[in-house]
Amino acid sequence: MSTPADFAERFATYWQAPSVEGLDNLLAPDVELIAPLTRTTRGLPEGKAVFARLLRLLPDLTGVVHRWGPTEDGLLIEFTLSATAGGASFSWDAVDRFVLREDGLAAVRVNYFDSAKLIGKIAASSRAWPVILRRLV
Repeated sequence: MSTPADFAERFATYWQAPSVEGLDNLLAPDVELIAPLTRTTRGLPEGKAVFARLLRLLPDLTGVVHRWGPTEDGLLIEFTLSATAGGASFSWDAVDRFVLREDGLAAVRVNYFDSAKLIGKIAASSRAWPVILRRLV
């Protein structure tokens, strides 16, 4: 049986160099993913498609875990994501709440962050938003 500590370690390792394929080590095949600025997804293939789009938008996206704590059915992880677009650097703090299965994979992930703050940072950067808009189309 995997523990929340094991999951937190795998999560921290994943965000050092995130990839779509790496999600297999974190998420269950029937995972539900909920986050600001993206639609809720159900199932690993659908979740991978959303992550692939995110990594196309921000190809140098990385994350650093600051702390984590167990919950009754999983864990909470506090971390900071960082990326660049058009030479402008961005970072934002986030918290993920995971519901874990017995095998240590996440059945549910709910992400919390201040999306208005992130959008404001991108919009204020005359170098970043044209790059992001080009990657969206």
